[in-house]
Amino acid sequence: MHEETLKSTETENIAQTVAREIKRPFEIGSEKHIKRVALPPGWTIEENDDEHLLDRPIRISGTAYAHDADSFINYVNRHANLATSTIFCQANYENDEMLITSIIDDHTENEPAWGAHRISFSPRHSVEYKNWVKNNRRSMPQVEFALFLEQNLEDIANVEGMPTGSQLLEMALQFEANQDMRLKSHVRLQSGGVQMQFVQDDDDATIARMTMFDKLSIGIPVFWNAEPYLINARLRYRVREGKATFWYELIRPEKVFEAACKTIIERIKSETELPFFFGTSAR
Repeated sequence: MHEETLKSTETENIAQTVAREIKRPFEIGSEKHIKRVALPPGWTIEENDDEHLLDRPIRISGTAYAHDADSFINYVNRHANLATSTIFCQANYENDEMLITSIIDDHTENEPAWGAHRISFSPRHSVEYKNWVKNNRRSMPQVEFALFLEQNLEDIANVEGMPTGSQLLEMALQFEANQDMRLKSHVRLQSGGVQMQFVQDDDDATIARMTMFDKLSIGIPVFWNAEPYLINARLRYRVREGKATFWYELIRPEKVFEAACKTIIERIKSETELPFFFGTSAR
């Protein structure tokens, strides 16, 4: 048997003997934050935490959750200490995810800490952003597509070379007016749009023409309570048996999400001045 094991067994025997003789718990071999207590035979230990009865907690703990960047920054600046607080960021731009956490009582270079006081912030997507992303690349019948454009007309941005909101509204109304007609032909124009020719099924002489734009721009906030960003989209269509379906394709929306996240990140860095790390901190 090793010498250390012999010493440990010997110490344990002594502790049990002393506890049995004096008939009360006996502390032996404690060090730093570890206490070793021998109990007389048949004794048990119950632990009661009465911290809630004190005037104030022994230390600050818990995690707060902010809904916007302002709240996160204000909370951090209220509680943080430049010497003991840090910020960690998990960013997955392709999946539209970002989580920022400030550890108010983090480890320092020379001293460990509990890391029990935190605030986290995951920016909430705006209603407009969720709506356009949810319907991205979703094929819609003519009337449904027209209704979608009408309901979200306020999101259309006035950008040179792109259709205005009123032009898209006119296009949507033409979609509705021609919903019972058959698409006879469609010709791509030099301007980039598509000219469509509709006819009645029983009367090819009755012709209605309209021009469909091939792209648009929307100006919407990516996050709730944040500034808007410009997102371009392509307008697409498919014809089957004389009926057309339409959809749009957002152009690199993940890059717009990344830009919106980086704006928040830079603001947090600037207004808190805390050490900032990309990654996670587990406890």
